[in-house]
Amino acid sequence: MYQVEIDTLVLEEDFKYISKEDQRRILKEINYKLTTAPDKFGKPLRKSLKGLYKLPVGQYRIVYQIFKHKVLVEVIAIGFRRDLEVYKTALKRLKRCLG
Repeated sequence: MYQVEIDTLVLEEDFKYISKEDQRRILKEINYKLTTAPDKFGKPLRKSLKGLYKLPVGQYRIVYQIFKHKVLVEVIAIGFRRDLEVYKTALKRLKRCLG
């Protein structure tokens, strides 16, 4: 079982624009899919986002990173699937963590 950490900005910023019902559904999917087999359920991203994965949940997309040696998944961003802004947000947050 993987441990899942959700970036505080996901909870403070991303969830502001998501209904309570969808928030519950997203958290349920995170709890089930990302704790059991995050690399099986998600698809790897490419180019500047290489090393990250995406998981669609309804009209939303979850962007996350897998640390296999720590058995840890870190959720970096959540946004609308139709909007590519979620990838820009993920990249900014990743850069913030790196330095």
